[in-house]
Amino acid sequence: MLALSGMRPCPAPFQADRTLAVGGAVGYDIAEVLQLTQERSLRDKARTLLDAPVEERLLYIREDHWIGYPAAQMVLAKLEDLYAAPDVTRPENVLIVGHTNSGKSSIVREFASRHPAQNDPHAGQAELPVIVFDAPAVPTEERLYTHLLNQLGAVTRPSEGVDGKLFRVRTLLRRLGTRVLVLDEVNNLLAANPRIQQQVLTSIKELGNDLGRPIVLTGTEVALAALRLDPQVQNRFPPVFLPRWVLNRDYLQLLASLESFLPLRKESRLASEVIAPLILEMTDGLIGEMILLVRRAATEAIRTNVECITEKLLRSLDWHSPTERNRLSAALELGAPARPS
Repeated sequence: MLALSGMRPCPAPFQADRTLAVGGAVGYDIAEVLQLTQERSLRDKARTLLDAPVEERLLYIREDHWIGYPAAQMVLAKLEDLYAAPDVTRPENVLIVGHTNSGKSSIVREFASRHPAQNDPHAGQAELPVIVFDAPAVPTEERLYTHLLNQLGAVTRPSEGVDGKLFRVRTLLRRLGTRVLVLDEVNNLLAANPRIQQQVLTSIKELGNDLGRPIVLTGTEVALAALRLDPQVQNRFPPVFLPRWVLNRDYLQLLASLESFLPLRKESRLASEVIAPLILEMTDGLIGEMILLVRRAATEAIRTNVECITEKLLRSLDWHSPTERNRLSAALELGAPARPS
């Protein structure tokens, strides 16, 4: 395929005699990561799609693909420990903390996919060992139970009240053999006043105690503030943090993994000396932002017949980092003209 006129060729790999240090990060020997940038290794499905129609390739780019990077594997190992734990009166719980788009939801849903629902037609009974559901946008104890019952496909009636819904939640979860209950985006609780926040958090803790099973919460840093309202709740949900990415070997390995899912006819070398720091800068080190950016860039590369992701292509996208988006939003709220930097 012909490259777009004026477009730089696909990036060259790191040079073995270079040491990289960006944004105050500690430098390291680039020779250590040459294997990540010399030759790409496409997934089988991506390779088979190299000669497929454009729309088929674009559809594959938009699909979700699991990448087991070290921080995600650490959290998954913790969740597996909770899953294997026996029923106890005070089960161990956990709060997964990270910025928006740091991969929290992807990790818990990957965990759930490893423990799928089981149907036993002979016993006439279903099992749902892991349940993931979003915290209600308007949090109250009753809405929490209603939200969970709806997730389970149960019909709710306003006349049931809080106690009736709690009774059905307990009954259903025991019947389904649920071993881990995951409440995603618990920072939605901050939409309520402190009294209701504390009431809902206490009900979550007590539900885990009643079932004898762990409960996992996910949220941003503001979720920690919600848990601090009640020291007992805070102590029962120790945090596990998902940090932002920095320019190191794990990050370059992540970029190489992302590229392995791209059915582009030319190598992009996302882990190259030019592209790797640029992606980090454009995404504030958040994996969800990286995936969105790479998808958009790969889509543009296919539609323009460039067939690889270049520095010029990335800079040409209508894209703002989370920090830039926040700055623009703040300017608009103040009535100031919002000008991208």
